[in-house]
Amino acid sequence: MSKLQLLVVGLVFGCTTGSALASTSNEGYYGAARLSKVWQKADSMDTSSRPGIGQFVSGDEKDDFYNGSLAAGYQFGNGWRTEAEYTFNKKAEYTSGSTTFPTSFNHHKTESQRLMLNAYRDYEIYQRISIYGTVGIGIAKVKSSGWQGNTSRQYASNTDTNLVYSLGAGVSYEPIDKLNFDLGYRYVDLGKIESGMNQFSNARGLQDEQMKAHLKSQELVLGVRYLF
Repeated sequence: MSKLQLLVVGLVFGCTTGSALASTSNEGYYGAARLSKVWQKADSMDTSSRPGIGQFVSGDEKDDFYNGSLAAGYQFGNGWRTEAEYTFNKKAEYTSGSTTFPTSFNHHKTESQRLMLNAYRDYEIYQRISIYGTVGIGIAKVKSSGWQGNTSRQYASNTDTNLVYSLGAGVSYEPIDKLNFDLGYRYVDLGKIESGMNQFSNARGLQDEQMKAHLKSQELVLGVRYLF
């Protein structure tokens, strides 16, 4: 190969590498839309208040669904970016029971949404391909309601506003300048939640029953991001 050919190849490779590095070295505002497959779990349902009815019996402690989110942020050009992200309101349902009333399950119905402040660290690993780590903190609004045994036996609704955190990692691909596709995983702790007290008459004639749980999610996230 002649020196001229080597020079041309070197210039082409240099331009390509420079273009690839631009995906994380560019600076500016960006917008993002994301679709998540969510596996959510209601831990600690055994802390629910159902006195005098025997031992706790676990039911369906998991739910899975799709959800979406929108984000707006700033890329600093040094591998770091930060954003605000809103995740849409989504319903889920979990069940639990007791040994004394094995067929009278609690149905804990939830509606959750959250607003997060996320930070990302991007690492370019190949032409237009980078990996990232992310951490987030924010606020979740979770409404809890439900029923026991049949839908006429309702619990009062209650809304908890919790401090939330998330941890995640993923990979990004930039097919054209300023447009990125992201695929990642994140863990989200939505905090402890509880319904209102029972509105139905129980065996003791008291309002002393309440559903409780600790919501946690694992999410597979596919997103598209554009740098303005």
